[in-house]
Amino acid sequence: MKKSILIIGAGPGLSQGVANKFAKEDFSIALISRNAANLENIKQELSAKGVREVSYTIANAGNAKELGEAISKLAIQVNGFDVVLYNAAVVKAKDIMEESTEVLTHDFTINVANALHSLQVAYPGLKEKQGAFLLTGGGLGITPDAGYGSLSIGKAGLRSLAYQLHDRLKNENIYVGLLTVAGYINEQSATHSPDLLANLFWKLYEERAVAEIQQ
Repeated sequence: MKKSILIIGAGPGLSQGVANKFAKEDFSIALISRNAANLENIKQELSAKGVREVSYTIANAGNAKELGEAISKLAIQVNGFDVVLYNAAVVKAKDIMEESTEVLTHDFTINVANALHSLQVAYPGLKEKQGAFLLTGGGLGITPDAGYGSLSIGKAGLRSLAYQLHDRLKNENIYVGLLTVAGYINEQSATHSPDLLANLFWKLYEERAVAEIQQ
């Protein structure tokens, strides 16, 4: 059976780049998003390139039960994942002083807490396959900005989580790696194109050496 990658929070741009890269490396592709159109678009683009082993399930990364069920459903189809990429986040410009407790907590659930939940659900397969759990970090996790208050907190929390899991799981032969993207992702960028960033995720996965790459 082919190796497999699950991309959580799949959409255009980075997720598409990662799907393309891992498909080229002969991985089957599984996708989760709350947006059905995004899922179908990625599948169609991969299909146009001759990639046939693509599956997806609609789920909201803010709903732990729904997300867990989606991960489990897709994992059964491929007998567990070799790689899981958590790429879900609430991206918005809003001053930290304007945030409510309720919204900040909701955002943190998607940005951080359900990344951990995703790993916990996928853990049996990752352990059996000595797999990898990858996370999309951001420059705001290192240099916070009050204009993006919630996301700054989320990316800082995610970075802490990545380092904790990297150390906690290495003795179980599960690799955890964070790609910190400190720039705007667009196809024309010489430093932050989806294809370039996807290659860095592949580097993290293949080398299994460091907890973080910053780009």
